[in-house]
Amino acid sequence: MVYLTRFRRPLAAAAALLMSLMLVGSLAASEGDTLVVGYGPQPPSLDPHVTTVIPANTLARNIFETLVTLDEDMKIQPGLAQSWSVSEDGRMYRFTLRPGVKFHNGQPLTATDAVASLERWQRYSLPGKNVFQGATWQAEEEHTVVLSLPTPRFNVLDTLASGIAQSAVIMPASIATAAAEKPLTQYIGTGPFRLVDWQQDQMMELQRYEGYTSFGGTQSGTAGDRTPTCGKIQIVFVKDESTRTLGLTTGEYDVANPLPYDSITEVQENDALKLGSYASTMLNLSFNQEKSGFFRDKRARQAINIGIDRLPILTAAAIDQRFFRLNNHLMMRNQKQWTTEVGDTEFNPVDAPNAKRLLKEAGYDGRQLILITTRDYVEMYNSAIVIQQQLQNLGVNVKVESYDWATFVKVRANKEAWDLMVLSVGPKSDPSQLVSLNKDFPGGPRDMQLEDILARIRKAATMEDAQDLYRKLEGWNQSYVPSVRIGEVDYVFAMSKRVQSIQVQNDLILWTTRLSN
Repeated sequence: MVYLTRFRRPLAAAAALLMSLMLVGSLAASEGDTLVVGYGPQPPSLDPHVTTVIPANTLARNIFETLVTLDEDMKIQPGLAQSWSVSEDGRMYRFTLRPGVKFHNGQPLTATDAVASLERWQRYSLPGKNVFQGATWQAEEEHTVVLSLPTPRFNVLDTLASGIAQSAVIMPASIATAAAEKPLTQYIGTGPFRLVDWQQDQMMELQRYEGYTSFGGTQSGTAGDRTPTCGKIQIVFVKDESTRTLGLTTGEYDVANPLPYDSITEVQENDALKLGSYASTMLNLSFNQEKSGFFRDKRARQAINIGIDRLPILTAAAIDQRFFRLNNHLMMRNQKQWTTEVGDTEFNPVDAPNAKRLLKEAGYDGRQLILITTRDYVEMYNSAIVIQQQLQNLGVNVKVESYDWATFVKVRANKEAWDLMVLSVGPKSDPSQLVSLNKDFPGGPRDMQLEDILARIRKAATMEDAQDLYRKLEGWNQSYVPSVRIGEVDYVFAMSKRVQSIQVQNDLILWTTRLSN
C-alpha cells in the first residue's frame, strides 16, 4: 500500500543539509537519469561472501550476480546459469552458464570463475559452510559448473539463489583467490551496474554497465530482465534519520531508505511523495550464556521470556501497527513453507509474578546486566529502551549501552562485555542458517540436541523431511529459550513522484527503478 504525506522542517536545517551534500559532491536528484538515494549507515564492505550485514548484500546485488535467483513469488529462476540438471540420486547438479557474459573489466565469465567464487563462498560464508559441507565444485568445459554433494539436500538451489545475506555471488577467479578470507578490495561483477566511486562514509556511485548481458524474460523479483533504465545511482550514506527525510522533501534525494517511522505521519500530507514498505527483519533479544554464567540457567532465560510484553516493544520499534507483527516462529511469517503451530498458545504470556519467581530461583542478586544496542538501527535502539524499562519493573538492574554499528559489532564479539543484546535479524532461506542458533555467533547457544537437529535439517533430502525437523526445532526452541523472539518489523521507504516505480525484495531492487523525464 502507498501512503502520501506532507513534511515541514526549519529552513536552517535545510541549509545545513544542502551544505553537507555539496561537501560530498552530490548530484541533484533532478538531473537526467541519475537516481539519488538517501541511504542508512554505510556497510563495512560489499563482499557478500564474508559480510553478514543485509545492506551490504542488497547493495552488492547491483554489482554481482548468482547462478540462480528468485522471482517475486520466491521461486527459483535462471541467473548466470541459463539452465541446470540434477542427477536421479540428487547428489550432482550441472549448471550451464550463459554465453557471452562479461565482467565489468571486460573479461569473459567462465566456469573457472564460477568455481573459484563458489569455493570461496563455501569456505567463508555461513550458508556455504552449513549447506555445502563436503561438497565439491568443478569446471567442466568453458561454461559448465558441476556441483557434487556427499548426500542429497533439499535446499541447494534456494541457498544459491538467496540474495539477502552472504549470497553466492560470482566474481573473477583471480579476485576470489587473492581475497581469500579478507573482504574484497575490488568489486568487479557481471551485474547491471558497476562501482565507479566510493567515498567512505559519504557516498558511492554506481554506473550502468553498458556491456551488460540480461537474464532475459519479464522482470519479477530479482529474476528476469535486469537491464536498468537509470544511467547512474548515487547512494548517499546518511546516519541521521531526520536528515535523510529532509533530503527527500527538499528534493536532494529521489528516495529515502529506510525512512524513520516517526516521519510517516508528517510525511502523509505531502502530495509530492509516495511511501512503500518491505518485510525486512526479526527482532530478537539474545542472552550471553558465557559471561558470569547467569543466563546459563534456563530459569533466568525463561523469566525474561515470560516477563516482557512484546507489543509495547514493537510499538516503540516501528510506531505504526501496519509495519510490525508478533511472530512466535523462528522463520518469518511470509515464508509460508516454514509454518508451524508449535508454541502458538504459549507466546507472549506477560507473566510478571512467575518471571520474578524464576529470577529468584535462578539466583538473581541485583547485579547490573548490560544490554547492548545501536542507534544506527532505530528499531534496535528503541526496543532496547522499552526492554530496559520492562526489566526494571521486574526488579532487574539493567544498563543500556549504545554504540555505532561498527563498535557494536566489536563489543558483541567480547563475551565479557555484555549480558543481553537486541539484534535485528534478516530472513534466511532455511532454519539452519539462523545466526541466533549458530554456536559460533555471539550469544549463540551451545547444545548438542540443537546441533543434531540443525545437522539433520542441512542434510534433509526433501522439503517434507526438513519441515518435520523444523517442527522439532521449534519445540526445542520453546524449551531451551536460546533468545527471546520479539516480532517482525517492516522497513519503510519514501520516494518522490519523479520515481514512477521501484520493486522490492528484502530491500529496494534498484535496477527496476523507472524515472519520469
